[in-house]
Amino acid sequence: MKHPVHLRAVRRALVLLVLCLPAWAWALDFGFRAPRNPDDPAAVDVMRDLAQRIVPVYKEADTDVFLANVTALQIVGGAYRAAADSNKSLRGRQQGKPFDALAERAILDGIYAHARAIEANERLAFAKAYARSFQELVPPLDNAQAAAVMARLATPPAVYREPVRQAFDRWRGKGSVPQADAVALVRTWLAYESRRSFAALLPELIAAENRSRYMAEADVRIPVRGGAVIHANVVRPGGAKGALPALLRFTLDPAEDDAQRSAVKGYVGVTAYVRGRTPDGQGAVWPFVRDGEDAAAVIDWIARQPWSDGRVGMLGDGYSGYAAWAAARRKPAALKAIATIAPMAPGIDFPMAGQIYRNSMVRWAQAHAIAGAPQADAYADVDPDESWQALDALWYRGDRPYWDVDRVLLGKRSRLIRTWLTHPSHDRYWRKFLPSAEQFAQLDIPVLGIAGYYGAQAGALYFHNEHRRNRREADTTLLIGPYDAASIRLGTAPQLRGYTLDPAARVDLPELRYQWFDHVFKGAKKPSLLQDRVNYQVMGADQWRHAPALETPDRSRLRLYLDTRKRDGPHGLLPSPAEGGGNARLAVDLANRRDARMPWPDALRTKQLQTRNSIRFVSDPLPKDTEIDGSLRGEFDITPSRQDVDLSVSLYELTASGDYQLLFEPYDFRASYAGHRVHRRLLRAGERQMLAFTAERATARKLAAGSRIVLVVGINKRPDRQVNYGSGKDVNSETIADVKRPVRVRWHERSHIEIQTGTP
Repeated sequence: MKHPVHLRAVRRALVLLVLCLPAWAWALDFGFRAPRNPDDPAAVDVMRDLAQRIVPVYKEADTDVFLANVTALQIVGGAYRAAADSNKSLRGRQQGKPFDALAERAILDGIYAHARAIEANERLAFAKAYARSFQELVPPLDNAQAAAVMARLATPPAVYREPVRQAFDRWRGKGSVPQADAVALVRTWLAYESRRSFAALLPELIAAENRSRYMAEADVRIPVRGGAVIHANVVRPGGAKGALPALLRFTLDPAEDDAQRSAVKGYVGVTAYVRGRTPDGQGAVWPFVRDGEDAAAVIDWIARQPWSDGRVGMLGDGYSGYAAWAAARRKPAALKAIATIAPMAPGIDFPMAGQIYRNSMVRWAQAHAIAGAPQADAYADVDPDESWQALDALWYRGDRPYWDVDRVLLGKRSRLIRTWLTHPSHDRYWRKFLPSAEQFAQLDIPVLGIAGYYGAQAGALYFHNEHRRNRREADTTLLIGPYDAASIRLGTAPQLRGYTLDPAARVDLPELRYQWFDHVFKGAKKPSLLQDRVNYQVMGADQWRHAPALETPDRSRLRLYLDTRKRDGPHGLLPSPAEGGGNARLAVDLANRRDARMPWPDALRTKQLQTRNSIRFVSDPLPKDTEIDGSLRGEFDITPSRQDVDLSVSLYELTASGDYQLLFEPYDFRASYAGHRVHRRLLRAGERQMLAFTAERATARKLAAGSRIVLVVGINKRPDRQVNYGSGKDVNSETIADVKRPVRVRWHERSHIEIQTGTP
């Protein structure tokens, strides 16, 4: 293989150095004394010394990887000119190849290496040297490449500090580091150390680069019905030939403004703000009420602009995902597709879920809807998460009805929160915000929904299932996997709350959404992950499955009965009802508030299973690998002591090694609304009765042979949500005074759960 001049020079220099080395230099381990922390003044010298000792003996068969790592070693070792030469050779080899992670790294390291070389050779201030290097290497990139590089450069140094600290701690006291780990350590250090040098320079450089690439219009004012104005930001790709399709996000959160990201992808990006909200986040809004008609008006406005080709797609996450559905049900002519991530569904998963109100609705309203609504003054200077936990505990310990939750958490009455509390059922107030059956039936545009097994699925499942139920031929696609809302939006990491994702699950889902839009608007190939109407990742199998529906009648189902016989330790889960009857009993004192500040774990994988206010049921070991998917269903044969109760259902895999793997976000639901969220049907206190339920969750996992299935059933009593005292009154009006005695539930032998098994 012939190499460029710079590469051959690097090779010759290394060969000469290696030939002159004593035998000990060929050792695979390098002496290393870890600095105290990443900011230890001695760290620079320690890492420089390590890099200088690695360079002469470093070998790698892959030339591109060799050059990339040698560049990093030479930078950290202080050989800036050599580093710039090595990097130039690497960049030359990337010409004509896909812009992958290695090509991106070549640009990132190249800017820094070249800047340090300019600084050393020309005795130029680093700020000027870095600006010159940036302006030489970034402008030749296309929009997508430049955006990726600038996004990586702009990642705060603090993000890179923690990996350095962990690496130092890992090797502290061991005396030496193997070569492969030493090279990785140098790269980790370079990512942090370089950003400490140039982070402050980036805002001005990136802003100037973006001005040269895009045409941005800030705070465009779009008139809508009733004399109101919608504020919007519009970003168009510079140099576009002809009109383009537009992607609209209709939101109330300025942090969601991704108009430029859409422009990077070759669309006109439009971020419009709900009525009453400005791009700087100011102004009070009344959520849900006018979003559909206002978003439709913005779509019509977009279609009339000279830069528009008359086609608009909508994208959204959470609330803006809801807004996409609110607009779609009005069928504006220019709206051709919507793609949402974990969309909010009013009355389904917000402000209540399972018909149980969450205190988080107050925090959400305070952040996004209520102008000038501070937290209670006593916690104004505390970390936001800690202050809300303290406020939750304050409400929980008090003897006040849930009607007063806004006064406790906000320090004043909120008309918005009061309105929401007035509608505990899924009544006409909530239903008017969602597509009707007729509107679902008429929705004939392509739809993509993305959801996660862990708290990011109830709304997405509702919209997908209702669309399919009312329009059998609906062009609607669902992708769901082991994610929560944050990991979907921000990008999947190798780990989520203690669970290590299968490699197949580590997908850039926002990028996948743009690929889907390219398929719809530009005729690009449909992403392979979206092969069928439902696409789900099977945890533990490292595979994706593709099926016309998540659940079908022809699939087999695993049914397990709760072993309600009296016994020491956990109850069993049985393939048939237990003989001899009996009952499993649970009693919870709802007046006991000593647990106000006890944390509720959210780990997805753990060695210890918390069963506070719960009963555990455990199956026998599985005789073979078993794949489960879909939603958990069940029927509880119960005798409740009160007229209502809020139940919690969780399902785990207990592995042979003793790990508990949560299979979906715990499902909490109000028994009086089980299976029929529109009308409340009180229980018959003291009488045996059947209670059927379907968890508004989905999962998919390959359970290993030898694992056990663990069901945890509990009674809800948490500081961060409404508590149902079971009196039969409006739960918002109940207080601790309604408790009288602990609530008791007995489960009888016909109680069972079931879930789909096998492969589609």
